[in-house]
Amino acid sequence: MFDEPYRWVDAINQRRDYIEDQLKRSSPVIAVSVEEGILLVSFYRRTPKLFELYDRMAMGSIGHPADLEAIRMSLINTAHVEGFTRSSKDVSIRRLVMFNLSPKLKTAFEDVMSSPLIFRGVIVEAGVFPKDDQFIEVDFDGQVSPVTMSSVISSSEEVSDRVKKMLPSTIMAVGDALPLIIDSCFAGNFDVTDIGLDSEGKIVDEAMYREQKEKFIKERVLDIQLVDRFRGVMKPLSMP
Repeated sequence: MFDEPYRWVDAINQRRDYIEDQLKRSSPVIAVSVEEGILLVSFYRRTPKLFELYDRMAMGSIGHPADLEAIRMSLINTAHVEGFTRSSKDVSIRRLVMFNLSPKLKTAFEDVMSSPLIFRGVIVEAGVFPKDDQFIEVDFDGQVSPVTMSSVISSSEEVSDRVKKMLPSTIMAVGDALPLIIDSCFAGNFDVTDIGLDSEGKIVDEAMYREQKEKFIKERVLDIQLVDRFRGVMKPLSMP
């Protein structure tokens, strides 16, 4: 009886290792504030990772497709119920995360008798101005981290930190920011030396970089979505 807490902690650690191992296969998701709204970019093979939730709100995520869909539907339903019973102005990503998503993930992660949710994502809300944009990163155990201006959701903190260094450091127009974000998202799938980059993300072997990028894009779908701060909707964009 006395060793039960230790068994629970051991089971939790095993679940964490299992989820982290599953997420290693995922291509990063990037969200960045731009003049027109919040730009989300990802590559995927079979199932999309970017979803509209409500007016000016969206989610970018990695994980198991079934879990992503369950979370997406739960957030959409919560947002619409909140908007119907109160007001659309009362719907915020903070309420969606703190009162719906985070508790659900924490419960699923700590209940060692059931399957965990394989999920890591960012919930974004476009403001009237870029300074008003909100980003909340959420991990599979329910941990919540508000960030500003940009977010990188990837298989590890190391990859996210490396990709963030390659993103625009100022608010730019979509046309100027998009090529940089696409390159950053692509680079987040590899060790930089394998695609002709240095540790700062700068190209040192142009031929290798171009070849690897063309091959990568042919094998995957590039998903580009803009949460439009002026129209309040999420709309797809094409690669420049």
